Amino acid sequence: MNQMKSKRNRMSLSLALIAAVLLVLAAGCSGGGAGADAPSASEPQASNETTGGSAPAAEPEADAPKVDGNITILYHTSKEQYEQNKAANPDAYDVVYETIPQFEEATGGKVTVIAVPWGDQKPTLISMVNAGDQVDVAQANDQNFPVYPLKNIVQPIDQYIDISDPLWNGAVTNTFTFGGKPYAVGASAAPIVLYYNKTLFENNGVKTPSEYYAEGDWTWETFREVAKELTMDTDGDGKNDQFGFGWWDHGYPLFVGSNGKTILSYNADGTITTNYDSENVKEAMQFAQDALLNDKYIDSEKEGDYFFAEFKNGKLAMTAEYGFAGFNVLKSDYEIDFVPVPTGPRGAPDAGPGGLSGWSIPAASKNPEGAAAFIRMMSENEAKMNAETNAQKFGQDKVDLMNKLADHILFAPIGVEKYWDANGAVVTGIKDGSPVGTFAANAKNLLEEGIKITLEQ
Repeated sequence: MNQMKSKRNRMSLSLALIAAVLLVLAAGCSGGGAGADAPSASEPQASNETTGGSAPAAEPEADAPKVDGNITILYHTSKEQYEQNKAANPDAYDVVYETIPQFEEATGGKVTVIAVPWGDQKPTLISMVNAGDQVDVAQANDQNFPVYPLKNIVQPIDQYIDISDPLWNGAVTNTFTFGGKPYAVGASAAPIVLYYNKTLFENNGVKTPSEYYAEGDWTWETFREVAKELTMDTDGDGKNDQFGFGWWDHGYPLFVGSNGKTILSYNADGTITTNYDSENVKEAMQFAQDALLNDKYIDSEKEGDYFFAEFKNGKLAMTAEYGFAGFNVLKSDYEIDFVPVPTGPRGAPDAGPGGLSGWSIPAASKNPEGAAAFIRMMSENEAKMNAETNAQKFGQDKVDLMNKLADHILFAPIGVEKYWDANGAVVTGIKDGSPVGTFAANAKNLLEEGIKITLEQ
């Protein structure tokens, strides 16, 4: 249980912090630009930073109407924290603090930042809105939705922003749409991709995931084949010490997304439904269970962060990470590369899970037009920064692939009561070898109870 709490805290934090570090999508995406080093799923970050150096800020339109630039932002990083991060890493770039001087110069206004720790953002914003305190810009993430729209903490953003503009990532807009109304926009997102040890594949004469992907044959089955081939006993003690794959929750969330579903669905009529009983999700859970207990290319004795160390030690052939972050998190003496998650039997190529967040305008905003102008300027800066940095660091081909994947992210907010209880039931059932139908039904019952609580609170 302690491990589950630790994973919950660390993963939810890093997912939520993806707001300004993800991927710029040239045509508009679920969150922006091929993110300069998005935060690791296992390494919480102190601020919304990209790495790679400063890029010229987007120029305001010459004929843009003058807006009131006096706005207040609720944010998870203070200016002092950012300055400390910048001193430690001159290439650090926080889009909020880098945009503020540009915005103030363009509008003649004053931007006030209220910085609170990440976990305190939701109660702080709810309290401020209920008290009628001015707050004009707030972050939208997987943990504070659907509570924000349910409690009328944020307002529909299409009153102030044209959500059809190609700057905005469609997946972000869709993710933060509740009851048929969009409550947040964003220009960056990080697809979860599968990183592999290319050196290990080549040394063992195993066809690489990139080769399968280029042939249009990167599926669960080919993934399974190479994972099994690279699971072996390398020291002759009669026990496997090298494994084909490892990730959080035995990889089942990856397989759910790559099989065309999310665990939760937010419907146009304002209802919330769970998909634990769908064939897509049950197939994914069965695939993960078979990998762990039958094919045994996942180490059943380990969980959590072990896969990062094992990958870097050359003992794990494949794992997963958000966007380009893997090139930093998994950096080692081996050559590594990435491909999309393998496509499931009910999934679509290049579609899968990922991380994203966005920006909302709270109901207590005294200056929603100024908030919208800041969100746009900030998002343009973020997109420009990420696009230029990533092309320089990783090459345009990889940026193009990451952008394509970011445009097809399947993501649903998890700020529903009992979500983690339901997830724990699934993970336990997978590891215990329980029938999928049994623990899927248990998880569904738990989550439906949590949905009812969430909708009535």
